[in-house]
Amino acid sequence: MRIEVTTSTELDRWVSERHYLQSSPAGARLRLWIIDSNGDRIGAMMWGRPTARSLDSVNLLELTRMYLIDDTEPFAESKALSMARKYIRKHYPQIKGLLAYSSTGEGHAGTVYLADGWFPFGYTKQRKQGWSNRDQRTDRDNSRKIRWLRSP
Repeated sequence: MRIEVTTSTELDRWVSERHYLQSSPAGARLRLWIIDSNGDRIGAMMWGRPTARSLDSVNLLELTRMYLIDDTEPFAESKALSMARKYIRKHYPQIKGLLAYSSTGEGHAGTVYLADGWFPFGYTKQRKQGWSNRDQRTDRDNSRKIRWLRSP
């Protein structure tokens, strides 16, 4: 397994078609394909500025989307995270911390983050409503999220 950097928004479309939120956030700073040993795309990651405006957008990088197909090798998600961290350490030396969220509403406990050495750093607030001011954004996951942190 390996990762491949891309600047193409083809990755954004690929993620939007498969991810449970059916979208990809704007403003990705880093897009990574996850490639298996046969050279097939089995997943993708998008990294960007933290969505929480109060967080440092210069020194922090947030995993805004990660999706891997169901039929992958064992521990593929954690391996992909490890490879992404190695790439970020080398190519983004200003990044001092990584951030990710797992949705309790979707039953995501953050197992892949624990396996890669991330640590839980509290919960977000549960929202009572979606993005009612934006078309097609009212059905988003408004559940509490577990916030995960890690050094690159």
